[in-house]
Amino acid sequence: MKKYIYAMLTFACLAFAGCKSNDDMEPVDNPAEATQQDEDDDNTTSTLNDSYTYQLPVIFHVLYSDPNDSKQYVSATTLKNILSYVNEIYKGNVYGKSEDIKLSFNLAQYDENGKKLETPGVEYIQYPGTYPIDCHAFMSDNTGANAKYLWDPNEYINVMLYNFKASDTKAGVTLGISDMPYTLKGDSALAGLDTVQVSSIKKSNLSYAYCSSINSLYINDMSSRYTAADKGASGYTYYASDIVVTLAHELGHYLGLHHIFTENKSGSYQEVDSCYDSDYCKDTPSYLRAEYEDYMNEYSKKHSSLSTDDFYALLRRTNCSNETFLSANIMDYSIGLGYKISADQKRRIRSVLYNSPLIPGPKVRTTATTRSPEEGYEGVLDLPIHWVECKLVGGQRIENIK
Repeated sequence: MKKYIYAMLTFACLAFAGCKSNDDMEPVDNPAEATQQDEDDDNTTSTLNDSYTYQLPVIFHVLYSDPNDSKQYVSATTLKNILSYVNEIYKGNVYGKSEDIKLSFNLAQYDENGKKLETPGVEYIQYPGTYPIDCHAFMSDNTGANAKYLWDPNEYINVMLYNFKASDTKAGVTLGISDMPYTLKGDSALAGLDTVQVSSIKKSNLSYAYCSSINSLYINDMSSRYTAADKGASGYTYYASDIVVTLAHELGHYLGLHHIFTENKSGSYQEVDSCYDSDYCKDTPSYLRAEYEDYMNEYSKKHSSLSTDDFYALLRRTNCSNETFLSANIMDYSIGLGYKISADQKRRIRSVLYNSPLIPGPKVRTTATTRSPEEGYEGVLDLPIHWVECKLVGGQRIENIK
């Protein structure tokens, strides 16, 4: 059934190898020091299989300059709601047919020292540098200047939230950028991820901010399906810059997923001249992204006012076998429904959860894993930095589609 949709903007994606309390959430009374909490359940005695539900503590580091700007000093209530909607996507079968990944992103309740947080899952930091922040420089810096903001990645998923500095190019606006996980050398190694021999990497080993970064300028762009009683089944207002889909997408990268469209080893889709599967998931149909963007741009030029039929025309992709499909996967963009995670993508995420260092939760260690001489080393390790960037391109606006 077609839905009432409002499309705000379109996307393209590229891949590349002083605090104050919040004003709208009730603080915890008398926060007290406590022993370190096992919020990610990594000491569980449960059997680790596909029925086990991972508990993944999330800490939003809100980096702001102006505490009176709600797009910088984002409310904790807003972040709580966004994360709950992301959980619905990873739960599956809420907005359409999708896999249940058996994980829950939870607002962290305690800091690294075991102290109860006044605002669960959120810390506010008045950023001392130039603001808005250059996200590429922030994510690539390996001097330790930004690594200091991290909480232990083995215990928390770190999400940096700040205004991104506008690019000087016409390539578009970056909505999110995320590090990809590492994979252990051995029988658990996943194709498409950087391989390490160190099965245990500490925060002290990092010289860069291993995290996801989200552009808070788009914090209020949210489709109405999340708050609809029927979850949008009878129609909803759609934003292509939907903050929920952006965060779900970036967390997908953080847990090992690639874009579903064809990319080369350097992460570029613009230099690809043949269609092939590059996300290592056979059940996600691949397509030539550059061709689709040409089609989208030409279509938009001919249709200044777009209808629901036009929207569905822009949802349509042509895969490597010349078959058409409607884009619904969270690892695609512009224009997409952004709710689906496939069975192969689930298996990939679960493998990262079971094996990858710097990911919260209990791990399965195989006998084939080689113990590196660097194991237990307290100093900085020379680790590859591999982040993925997603851009918003153009200014297409589609209103009141029925």
